[in-house]
Parts: sequence; structure tokens; C-alpha cells
Amino acid sequence: MAVNLDVLLQGPIFDFWAVPVTFRPFASQPGQPDYQGRGILNTYSLDVAGLDGQIYSDQRTILDIRESEFAVLPQQNDRLVIPLDCNNVPRGEYQIIDASSDGGGQTMLTIRIYETIM
Repeated sequence: MAVNLDVLLQGPIFDFWAVPVTFRPFASQPGQPDYQGRGILNTYSLDVAGLDGQIYSDQRTILDIRESEFAVLPQQNDRLVIPLDCNNVPRGEYQIIDASSDGGGQTMLTIRIYETIM
């Protein structure tokens, strides 16, 4: 018997943790207007050990989305605006630099802050 994780598991998790997001579909749907969605924002640390023993520390920021909530999935070079995270901390505009599906109805968008140079 197949289990639909998108309905049984991801729905309640997203109802609890997801924050509102405005998607700007510059690459996935050129010329189309911005649209509203939601996602779970997370940042985690990455430590990379060099051959000389040095540790390089960085972070990776991701936004998880439910594939069933999108007619066309966001893709690389689309942008998104996250006004506030789940702790009411202001966030801002991000650019999608990678997208990968888990095969169970969820896609992880790797994002970075989008800044314009004046």
C-alpha cells in the first residue's frame, strides 16, 4: 500500500512552519506577474576541511516548497521575497541558485541574498 507523504506528512508540517513568500518567476515563467506561495526557510552551517587542516565555515540557506502547490515550479534565477521568517525576523529578497526534488513531493530551493550594486 502506497503512502502519500505529501498529504499525510508535509501538509501539516507546512501548515505549522511555512511562511508567506512572493515568487518572482523571471526564469520559470518570463513575463508573468509575481505570485504568492509559502515555504519553510532554514539555514544551516557547512564546514569544509582543507588539505592543510584549515576549516572553512559557510552557511547554506534553503526554502522547502510543496510541489503540489505550484503549477510551474520555481527554478534557478527566479527570485523570491520573504518578508518575515517564522520568528518575525525581516528577511528580504533572494535568488534561487539551485532546486532539487526529494521525489516525495517536496523541492528544496537553495537561495542566496539578492542585492543590486549601485
